[in-house]
Amino acid sequence: MGWPSNVTTGFLCIALLSCGPDHDGRREKDFIGRSRPVSPIGPAAPAEETIIEECTVDLIADLLFRHERDGWTLQTKEAQVTVERLARGGVGLVFLAVGSPIEGKRDLQAGIATTRQLVAATNGRVVMVDDIDKAVRVSHDGSVASMMLVEGADELARADEAALMALKKQGVGIIGLVAGHSNGLAEAAVAPLGERGGLSEEGAAFVQRLRDVGIAVDLTHASERTFYDTVVGEGILALVSHSAARHLREHVRNLTDLQIITLHRSGGLMGLVFNPDFITAGDEGADIDDVVAHFVHVKRLGAVSSCAIGADFNGIVPPRGLEDISTLPALRKKLSSVGFTSSELAGIFGDNALHFLHNVSAKQGAAESTGNELLRPIAMDCELMSGEFSGSPLASCDTALLVDGPTLGPSARQRFRLKEMNRTPVLLEVFGVPGTPWQVEAQDLDGEILLKRGVLLDNSGRGSIPLPGAEKLTRVFLSPTRPSILREAVIWGR
Repeated sequence: MGWPSNVTTGFLCIALLSCGPDHDGRREKDFIGRSRPVSPIGPAAPAEETIIEECTVDLIADLLFRHERDGWTLQTKEAQVTVERLARGGVGLVFLAVGSPIEGKRDLQAGIATTRQLVAATNGRVVMVDDIDKAVRVSHDGSVASMMLVEGADELARADEAALMALKKQGVGIIGLVAGHSNGLAEAAVAPLGERGGLSEEGAAFVQRLRDVGIAVDLTHASERTFYDTVVGEGILALVSHSAARHLREHVRNLTDLQIITLHRSGGLMGLVFNPDFITAGDEGADIDDVVAHFVHVKRLGAVSSCAIGADFNGIVPPRGLEDISTLPALRKKLSSVGFTSSELAGIFGDNALHFLHNVSAKQGAAESTGNELLRPIAMDCELMSGEFSGSPLASCDTALLVDGPTLGPSARQRFRLKEMNRTPVLLEVFGVPGTPWQVEAQDLDGEILLKRGVLLDNSGRGSIPLPGAEKLTRVFLSPTRPSILREAVIWGR
């Protein structure tokens, strides 16, 4: 099993999937004026491997929502997404959201029909297409291609391949499993306590049917358990169309660093949203620099080649400096000023999304796309250290990455106990100070040593060793050979 040498330059501690605070009781502001309670794996293809000359892609715009609420069309002057603003923003392909009906006023087919009418009313300046190759051709011909993203598959749970193919021919390219609530397919991120079901058997069959017809699976509104069940458990090449980094903004809908890493290594795609409520906790809203910080964070994790635009214009109060879709060139300029290369920018603004969508159209799975085994971080207890250390031991239980943990001395032993014994441990990754040698000892339940060896962190501060998966490994001890900071140690398994 090959592991990439350019993986993230720092994690914070042994990864805990469930040790963060609960988010029940939050308010999720997904749409303007509406709130609801919230309760080795290989990298994706690098951005340098461009498919075509650049075509800017935005993974979501809320045209239908604002049309139903305010009467906006693609010609409405005050709209954040118009024909003229799409052109000024250099957009070649935009996904128009369908779903989440307001007070049950319509069904999915009615929403699709209305969206197609709004596009047709542009007289060819925006064109609805049914596959990615047509989108590229339309963009190169000077028009804006559009496809549809269905938010919430409640009405589609029993749809067979023929029905899904009919949706695809109407222009549906992405379907989200859940939206504002859990359904029979999957658990939503806003699910209250007691509804921790992940992906159901029906949901597992559904995502495989989506793969078989070449429609992308969107996990934007899904819970962490649904996320891992879909990406790792079912091996689905998935995207998160509009979210942000939970490391920078604690929000139930944002992705943890481990989710971002897993999505990247499984060939998936992350569209970064511009919604201020997802970007910053400040009372003054957000500005373009706050949005840039989330792109910078994803790059620090080594996942920039899986990053894309998922602005969600028409559905947000936009951040300052990114008032509408015509301002995307300003974002490009800002990203360039903080060190993003031309190939990274080409990837973010289109190539990464096009590469992903081409793979989905080819009906690829995550393992097929990356050529590697799919693993998930295994949940575990983080126990008190023994020996010499400075700083709170609890720092090593933090799920945030790229943050310094405690400084351990040579006599210190950090102990981790595996809880999910139904998972097979495969690999230990250690992240800390470059050039630091660490000692790893793995034991079974009786204390018998299954593995004892050293790992030297490379110039990026990363080192990894395979773990004995056949035996009943239950405990792992980690010690530096000289005083050093522990940033992260993650056990990945199947």
